[in-house]
Amino acid sequence: MKKFKLIYVLIGLMFLGCSKETVTTIGQQGDYLANFDFPDGVPSAPAKLVLINRSKNADKFHWEFVGGKVLNKTGIVDVSESEKLAPDTILYQLPGEYTIKLTTWQGDKMAEMEKKITLKKMTPKIVVPANVGVFKDVQFDARAFSYPGKAATYSWDFGIAGTSTLKNPIVNFTIPGPYLVKLKVNDGVEEFSTELTIEVKGELAKSIYFTDVITKKIYKIKLTTLSPQVVVDLGIATGASPLGLSVTGDKLFYSEAGLGLRFSSGAAALPDGYLKSFNLDGSGEKLITKSLTPLTYNMDPWMHAVDKDGNIWWTSRNNGVYVINSSASEATYPAAKFVSQGAGFSSASHFYSGIKEVNNEIWVSYSGPKGVGILRYTKAGAIIAPLPGIISTLAVRQFVIDKVNQRIYFAINRTGTFEPGIYRSDMEGNNVVPIYNDAAVMGFSTGTPVKGFSDQGFTGGLTDETIYVTGMDIDEDEVGKGYLYFGYRHRADASGTNAPQTVGSGSQSGIMRYKLDGTAPVDFLLKGYAPYGLAIDQIQR
Repeated sequence: MKKFKLIYVLIGLMFLGCSKETVTTIGQQGDYLANFDFPDGVPSAPAKLVLINRSKNADKFHWEFVGGKVLNKTGIVDVSESEKLAPDTILYQLPGEYTIKLTTWQGDKMAEMEKKITLKKMTPKIVVPANVGVFKDVQFDARAFSYPGKAATYSWDFGIAGTSTLKNPIVNFTIPGPYLVKLKVNDGVEEFSTELTIEVKGELAKSIYFTDVITKKIYKIKLTTLSPQVVVDLGIATGASPLGLSVTGDKLFYSEAGLGLRFSSGAAALPDGYLKSFNLDGSGEKLITKSLTPLTYNMDPWMHAVDKDGNIWWTSRNNGVYVINSSASEATYPAAKFVSQGAGFSSASHFYSGIKEVNNEIWVSYSGPKGVGILRYTKAGAIIAPLPGIISTLAVRQFVIDKVNQRIYFAINRTGTFEPGIYRSDMEGNNVVPIYNDAAVMGFSTGTPVKGFSDQGFTGGLTDETIYVTGMDIDEDEVGKGYLYFGYRHRADASGTNAPQTVGSGSQSGIMRYKLDGTAPVDFLLKGYAPYGLAIDQIQR
């Protein structure tokens, strides 16, 4: 049997030649033959070419590649010949047709093979930066062929974002959406054109979701600072009393209290409340649970909160606190998880209201004549303790926790130690400070002209059952700077002691805000809507 030296086949050799010069023979069965292959595909100039030696039974090689240069670990070498088993990477800098010749020997025998390759100019390519967004400088790049010693020219067209003649232009888009980017490159001999469509993302920001009793819809407004803030209709229809909203993850949760907002009879006393969830764009509507006969209006969902375990907790007018998994779909309305047995509370005259998960506890606020303040519960429903301090004497309709600054912001819905309005305390319920209790705005007036907050639940001069502020949330940064937001319904825009309400134009109602550091007066973020529920998506999207 004929003995052969060790066989090596060169595949994909880039930049480096043979690392060991001892391999000089191609040995295969069959006739003596000179042959080689190009890599797959049609390369464009400038091109780096790696050849594959397919010769048979040869023991000596000579390569000629006129017009090319060698590219190896030392750099570019201006030679166009090689006697290696396969040459180092060949660099062709200019387009054109090139001939590569391989001569092989087997002893005294010699064989030759020539092949031609045509290299075209590189088609210009637009290199798009990552994460193109509005009001952000982003740099584009052009990859194109250029002749040595000749200056290429570039012509960019970014539509309404402008034009440029630079190779690497910096662009600032001010409107989100699709853009057709066009590029013309002249390499000094020819002109080439290319284009592609890019998507410019809108400004990343948190969003406020809110209900509106005038249109009976849910909206959102993105809290942008560089681009205009635009109110978006999510296409979600609400009931008569959309008291609660919350955002958890990528879901929006909504609680509807129905017609019976205060002591009711007739149609208003029937169960008609429900809980729903949606995707943040308003799609994916799902009914979680609904209050049905033989239940009554005072069991309907009021305000709610979703805990870290994925359970949705909600309060009723005066019939207890409920809980179910937030992923449930058309589930049977559950029995109350717990009914308050707080000291001084009367089951007929205390009104459940705001609810939050705080430090793995459930905190519930109360606003009735026989039960006020904020009570802390375990998730099993056992009372831990009421919040002490002044807040224990106040009718708290809604509240929110400022986690960074360790404060409680809350709305008082009836006259007592303090007038109706927005207040702040420490986490122990002390050091109560008025934030906004202007009587002409946050108070109740029965005179003419109509002034003050909506009279829903208000009757006979009694404010015990006034619905008042049901939507409050905080947007703050890691050092505690930001705003408190709350829904404001003027009496001219939402009136009537029960639902459905008589509504106005919304011109005197909207979302109000308070700067957490107190350096600016309370003002309107927007007007034209009469919100109940309000929640902030804390993720910038």
